Amino acid sequence: MNRHAFQPATPGIVLIPEDVDTRPDAELVEALKNPAPVRHERNVWGFWNSGWDTMKPWTQRNVLGWIRRQGPSWDVRILDMVPGSAANVQEHANSAINFVPPQYLPECFKNNTMDGPTKGQHSSDLARLPLLYLYGGVWLDVGSLLFRRFDDIFWRDLEDPVSPFEMGMSLFQMRKYPGQALTGFIAARKGNPFIERWMKVSLELWKGRTNCFGLHEHPLIKPLGTMVPPDWQETDRPRNIDMGGSGESFDLGILTDYLAFNMAYERVRLLIDEDGWDGPAYYRTHVHFIDTFDEILKSHEMMLQDELFPLLSLPFEPDSSEPQQKKAAEYVGHVLANCSIGKHAQGHWQPGNRIPLAMSWGMPGNENADIKEGTWSEYMRWASLFCEQTRYRGQCLPSLKLGKEKDSIIKGALLKAD
Repeated sequence: MNRHAFQPATPGIVLIPEDVDTRPDAELVEALKNPAPVRHERNVWGFWNSGWDTMKPWTQRNVLGWIRRQGPSWDVRILDMVPGSAANVQEHANSAINFVPPQYLPECFKNNTMDGPTKGQHSSDLARLPLLYLYGGVWLDVGSLLFRRFDDIFWRDLEDPVSPFEMGMSLFQMRKYPGQALTGFIAARKGNPFIERWMKVSLELWKGRTNCFGLHEHPLIKPLGTMVPPDWQETDRPRNIDMGGSGESFDLGILTDYLAFNMAYERVRLLIDEDGWDGPAYYRTHVHFIDTFDEILKSHEMMLQDELFPLLSLPFEPDSSEPQQKKAAEYVGHVLANCSIGKHAQGHWQPGNRIPLAMSWGMPGNENADIKEGTWSEYMRWASLFCEQTRYRGQCLPSLKLGKEKDSIIKGALLKAD
């Protein structure tokens, strides 16, 4: 994409003074397909179980954008489960690099016997924790359009030897009381103790299993109950959020099965054990928090999910007074200047729900809709590459503070049912 295709047309962003990585896409793709050995903790990890070539074009462009914006001090890798792939996440005969040893993965992952409609998502869940634990870095889902450098979100704080922060998460309430996090964006230093325990609980949940059905009944997480809809939650900051529903509630058991990875996180967060682990204290002292809806899922608060695709497909007319044009300018301007990421999920969708942007961009005929010439989509993609935010410029975002824990504390062993 041409650096001179646009000029910043929305307040709060400016052109990056230095050029981004201008290597051809083909060269970057070749590096992704043949990832280099790990050399430090500044790693960006992503995953697509069936490999780079099967990813949707818009998600491929997301990843190429990560490389161009982060610069040479960060190494971006998209791992897979393709036999013989140099980017395969686990040990195999044809790769010189073995990213995750077998003891960190469940049998259904190692043997490729995982089944069910969410195989890809759960494979991704199980891959991310050992990668972060063994090597450190940032995990980011490939459906994420990046608007801010990781250094300026929370990584500088994680590297700072006088900072208390060792891990970065985005708060996303899914249970009665706040404290949960979005697991599609995680940052952690190598050997992080929270990541280690979370990984152990996840492995225990998947013992002897090939799919997620019924995971909410597992003894390690059953006492936590299920995820709850927003109107069941107690919060000091109510939000008017559209999650794409058609008016019918999700089956909360099925939803919790799908999000059992998040429930494993909850067990670690709320656990005080005999080995000296104090989850609530660690969580409030050593985790740098940002707000998920403010920083990552702002589209869910600003509009209905099926409005995004037609809005971003409009001609780029920032000075127009036409209502839809003004709405496009408001949305795109806000996310470019005030959000770290625009995440567009490709996962848990139920028939009858609104069609989200990720599905629209993935439909036949829409392969290049995210970069269609002269549209708001093209401008947003351009700005994600060539512009930076003026807010907290050159520094980390401030960390949010959690109040006293309202949920029930778990006392006992990490892997022993209550």
